[in-house]
Amino acid sequence: MVAVLVLAVVLARPWEASVPPMRAAVPPEDLRSVSVDFGIVADPDTDWSSIDQHLDRAGVNAVELNAGRVEYTAFDWDDHPDAAAEPGTDHLAVAARALGQGPDGARRDVGLIVDAYVPRWLEQDPSLAGRSPDGQPAEYQASASALAKGPVGDRLVDYVVELGRRYEPAQISVTELFLDRYTFGDDDLALYREMTGAQDWPRDESGAVEEDAPALGSWRSDVLAGLLTRMRTGLDEVQRGDTARVALSMEVRVDWDDLARGVPSSGHDYEVLLTAVDRLTVWAYFQPSGRDVSSVEALTAALAGAGFDMSRITVSVGLWAGSSASTARISPEVMARAATLAATNGVRAVNVTPLSFMTDEHWSALASVWHPDAGEDETP
Repeated sequence: MVAVLVLAVVLARPWEASVPPMRAAVPPEDLRSVSVDFGIVADPDTDWSSIDQHLDRAGVNAVELNAGRVEYTAFDWDDHPDAAAEPGTDHLAVAARALGQGPDGARRDVGLIVDAYVPRWLEQDPSLAGRSPDGQPAEYQASASALAKGPVGDRLVDYVVELGRRYEPAQISVTELFLDRYTFGDDDLALYREMTGAQDWPRDESGAVEEDAPALGSWRSDVLAGLLTRMRTGLDEVQRGDTARVALSMEVRVDWDDLARGVPSSGHDYEVLLTAVDRLTVWAYFQPSGRDVSSVEALTAALAGAGFDMSRITVSVGLWAGSSASTARISPEVMARAATLAATNGVRAVNVTPLSFMTDEHWSALASVWHPDAGEDETP
């Protein structure tokens, strides 16, 4: 009889037989995480043992696994089977099983990242793409309307909820979710009119659209907050009994000239977004913006000075030395300094991204900050 019951559970929820727990029994007071690129997560040849050793030696107590996009997933999503990167393989379960336990036997927190870009979908259905003021379609970004009321937003919500239901991760983070210059199609104008009561886009004296008008930033932030609220509600609806709540985080850009306000022109008004999510993961990608590493501490000081609850802030140190598409990376020494400065002014959660940019020298430098008592024989 017991065997029959177990079989019934496996058939009803087959992933539960193989998916390991994705959260620590007692969350670490100071979260030190590394983000794992989707290309590494979904690669069947990834050497997880080597990565786990690096995490152990560097004192990493949490990992963020990129779960992919709604159109390209790291597991079999029953509602959209054509999206699986490798049908029949649950890459998130494989990665979590390999990386989910620290050297002392305690579980690491495992978070999942959802990439909001939808280039394949937009290629198939250009009507869902955001439009620039001159009508050019976005390659990666859906329109505000498609996110707020259309199928792209609906599927993003469904995907976040499915990840929460299936894996119960410590956190789900949404990345690459921007509304900037590609919000000027006819569908978005109709949405703007509906949400604001305005009859037209803000325009300057010449009649040209004011792309960075404050009214547009407020509207874009409200659109994203509405989408994130739907995600949060969906996660709450699939909450299981007394299990811990899956946190929802939004990855956000930084205005290096006005550190505490966010980037409303991208829909990233921090105050507005924090009404919808549990946390903000703030991109301390300083070098592509031509900033010195000291700007990381200036960022944390500005956020604390503005009165933000710093327990809801993760500072993410990006290793890019050029544009986000560049393979140039900051030096190990600069990364270590940035990771140190990120944990200032009340910040208790620091992230380093991406794992693909980490060399042996970077791992050693990170260990010197996060695991300084490890001893030289533990350094990779």
